[in-house]
Amino acid sequence: MPSTSGTTPGKLPFVVWVLAAGTFLMGTTEFVIAGLLPELSAGLGVSTSQAGLLITAFAIGMIIGAPTMALATLRLPQRQTLILALAVFSLGHVVAALSTSFTVVLAARVVTALATGAFWSVGFVVATPPRAPRGPPAPPAS
Repeated sequence: MPSTSGTTPGKLPFVVWVLAAGTFLMGTTEFVIAGLLPELSAGLGVSTSQAGLLITAFAIGMIIGAPTMALATLRLPQRQTLILALAVFSLGHVVAALSTSFTVVLAARVVTALATGAFWSVGFVVATPPRAPRGPPAPPAS
């Protein structure tokens, strides 16, 4: 018997797998940089503590990004918003990977954090099953 979400019980819709993969990737890139700070600082020609700003920049981007991007993309279709967020996220990481400038990598981290905030805020809404509508209130007992 199909559930109210239109899927058979025990099977997750494909979109849930895509959202899970996107969330895993975005969560990983948020934290993996901490283990790479010595290599990043050497490659970018900055101190390790200055390279640590890459973590701070991402965190600030997420704090600002999630609510801001949720409001900014409110009128866009959810699917389009998710695809756009993944595209910006991917492009930002390509730019960061190819750059040798600390400033460019820092800006790319902020941009990818904004995209992550957009993806998570819309993704959580998309992954939440619809609620059954409530009926009218019961008449008072006499």
